[in-house]
Amino acid sequence: MPMSHKDLWLKIKRESKGKSPREELRLLEDHLAGWPEYKGPYQELRKKLERRVAELRKVGRVLATHSASDDPFSIRKRGLAEIALVGLPNVGKTSVLDALTGANAEVADYPYTTLTPNVGMFSLGGLEFEIVDLPPFPEGGLEEVHYADGLKEACLNATFLCIVVDLTADSEFQLDTLRGQLAEMGADKATVLIGTHVDTVGPAELAALRELGGGAPVFGLPLREREKRALAEVFCGIIGRIIVDARDPVSKDDPVAYAVPEGASVLDLAGQIHKDLARRARKARVWGASASFDGQRVGLDHILSSGDTVEILTK
Repeated sequence: MPMSHKDLWLKIKRESKGKSPREELRLLEDHLAGWPEYKGPYQELRKKLERRVAELRKVGRVLATHSASDDPFSIRKRGLAEIALVGLPNVGKTSVLDALTGANAEVADYPYTTLTPNVGMFSLGGLEFEIVDLPPFPEGGLEEVHYADGLKEACLNATFLCIVVDLTADSEFQLDTLRGQLAEMGADKATVLIGTHVDTVGPAELAALRELGGGAPVFGLPLREREKRALAEVFCGIIGRIIVDARDPVSKDDPVAYAVPEGASVLDLAGQIHKDLARRARKARVWGASASFDGQRVGLDHILSSGDTVEILTK
């Protein structure tokens, strides 16, 4: 009796575990060469494996362009901070990357789809963060994956980490596994938690993740615009910055968000927008926590607070 397509899929996943991209490619090509002619689910599985083979060949071409001193895990930092997305296989890290950056990276139900880091920029007005979607951590030990050294390098080099948890699975197991492996790497640095599939399981699981998080900021996917703003505020807080909104007093266009150091003044903000504006600035109007009343006129040495809206006046 032939093996069922489900058992065949489990067998392939078991054989692929811990293999390098080249080894996995050879394994899948061997399976496809002798693929049964049965229709229905067997052919759907064949299509899935063919997509995986195409991805592995693409990864091979990427790796071939890197020298030993320029590996894909050595990432040039851009923006205000480099934030590494970490998680177990198939928890939705690439979906988080896409939601924040529009990177349009491959998302699939095949374990270990991400074999090299995907990188995108999370932009909000005048500020940017670099988001790095790392290959998954294994459910067992780090020795299960060939890229363990690359994971360690990327985690240690990141400004901080963002742990992604699949809320449809065991959140406690995922967190315990990741925290243990990160501690083993010496990369137990500041973290933010993002739970995926909130729309599937509801808010109760997200609340449970908050309890497990031990005080770490927690967000849920999908992210609405106001939640992206709140996430950016958390990112800024970790690196000692606040977000203020600058509005053109003439055009009255929508305000633009800027990240300034804690304790920054109106003049500091003007200089960040443009050095010519800092030279011409005379005073400002401020709405928000640092103002005694909305629209208060202040001097250039006025200290700004998070969430302030500022109009810088040149006359």
